[in-house]
Amino acid sequence: MRRIVFIDIAKAICIMLVVVGHYVPDGSPGWYVAVHDVIYTFHMPLFMFASGYVYMATRKDVPYGGFLLKKARRLMVPYLATSAIVITIKLLSQGGLSVDNPVTPLSYLKMLYRPEAGAFLWFIWALWWMFVVVSLLRTKAARLAFFLAALALHYIPLPLPDVFCLAQCKSMLAYFMLGVVVCEHRALRGFAAGLRPARAAAAVAVFAVAQACWLAFGGG
Repeated sequence: MRRIVFIDIAKAICIMLVVVGHYVPDGSPGWYVAVHDVIYTFHMPLFMFASGYVYMATRKDVPYGGFLLKKARRLMVPYLATSAIVITIKLLSQGGLSVDNPVTPLSYLKMLYRPEAGAFLWFIWALWWMFVVVSLLRTKAARLAFFLAALALHYIPLPLPDVFCLAQCKSMLAYFMLGVVVCEHRALRGFAAGLRPARAAAAVAVFAVAQACWLAFGGG
């Protein structure tokens, strides 16, 4: 498959932003903290958009069960392995060291329904549920309708139980589906795929500013 330049750029930017966004040492200067806060307004929406686009660009007509099994191997198996390792390390070290999000032996059970090893793992659960749902949508019209529903749901206050990262999935679903819709509609896909690197970076910047403004005015 031909490389999708603007998606490659978006993924590269996301990787850099995740690194910066998760590194805020004590005594960081005010400007660095401000940059960190701005990054947190858009780096995950951008990641979800790229994930939705790539899903649609590489989508194959395979049985639903087989698709979910593949996604479970690629998402949930690494999630469980990583969680078990992190929880074990924390249990062995937290007696003498200060650790974020302390754990207990019960955490091995809790990791089955929440990111007990670390809150940063929430995106794996969110992606899992997105794939579970979007793969059921077999037509272009159904996916467009679901995007509109996800967009409406994004702005509707809806308390959800603190399990399986359902709230995070709700907040990110519209961005994922936007990527799906952009990829699937020829005019939007042609515009996006034709972006030169400088314009693609500018588009990412515009998206970041829009997201930051939305949150600044009470959208979050």
